[in-house]
Amino acid sequence: MHAPLRLLLFLLISVHLNAADASGGPVDLDAPSSLRTGTLLREKREVRVQEGKGRMQKSSSANDFFCRFVQRVNLVRRLLGTDTEEVQVREMVCELINYNGPAPQPAEQAGPLMGKTLRLRKSDGKWKCALVGGKPTAEQQKFLNDLAFTRLLLEIPEACLHNQTHKTGETWKVSINESSGKDYGAVVAKDIECTLAAVDERPDGKLATVHLVGNFTMERPMNYLSRIEVAFDITLVRRLSDMLDVNTKITGSLKNIAQVNDAEGKAAQLTLELPYTLVRTQAIERK
Repeated sequence: MHAPLRLLLFLLISVHLNAADASGGPVDLDAPSSLRTGTLLREKREVRVQEGKGRMQKSSSANDFFCRFVQRVNLVRRLLGTDTEEVQVREMVCELINYNGPAPQPAEQAGPLMGKTLRLRKSDGKWKCALVGGKPTAEQQKFLNDLAFTRLLLEIPEACLHNQTHKTGETWKVSINESSGKDYGAVVAKDIECTLAAVDERPDGKLATVHLVGNFTMERPMNYLSRIEVAFDITLVRRLSDMLDVNTKITGSLKNIAQVNDAEGKAAQLTLELPYTLVRTQAIERK
C-alpha cells in the first residue's frame, strides 16, 4: 500500500476510535478535581435581567414598575483550599434601573468592587463574600451579597452531578438538599432533570455537555426578610480531566417577595418577577 494512503487510513481509524471513546461508554461526571491549591482561574460572567416586573404594595396603594439589571465581572480567583478563594475584581460593570413607560437608554457604570480583593468562603453550606483590608460600605455589601448568591446559583450543577456516571443521551432525575422545615439561606431544590447531551474530544481534553432543568426555593436569602423562587435551565460544558466548567449558560425566572420599608420608611411588600440570563466562562490563568 502506498505510504500516503496508509497514513490516511491510520488517521481515519484514529478519528473513529477517538469518537467512539468520547461518546460510547459511561462517563464519570464528578471525579475528583485536579485543580490544586494556588491555581489561578480567570472567570468572566454576566447576569442580565430585561424587562423585569415589580410591585411595591402598601396598605392602601400599589406601585407597578419595570426594572433592568446588568452585572458583568472579570475575576481572577486563587484557590486557597477547600471552599475558600481569594478573588481579584479586575472589571465590574453594573446597571440597575427601575422605570415606567419605555425603557431608558443603557447607563452602565463601574461597580463599587472594581479593583478590590475579596475573600470567598463557604460555611454551613452557604457562601460568604468579604472585602479584604477594610470594612465594606453599605453599597459594596450589597454587591458582595450579589456575588455570593450568584456563586450559590452556579454551584447547583455541581450538587446535581455529584456521584453521577452516565452514557451520552441518558436522562435522569436528582434530588438535592431535601431538608425539612425552613433552613434559612439554604437552597431547597426539586424537580431537577439532567441529560448528558454530548461528550466531545477537543484539543484541551474531553468535554461533557450537560443539560439541567428544575427549580428551587430559598427562605430569607442573605438574611433578608424575603422568599425567592427560582426556575432554571442550565447548559454547561465540563472538562473531564480537571472537572472545570469552562462554559455555563443559565436562563430562567426569579420571583422575590420581600418585606421592606418604602421611601417614607413605611412597611411595604416588594414583589419582583425577573426573567434572567447568566453566562460564565472559566479558564486556568497562567502565571
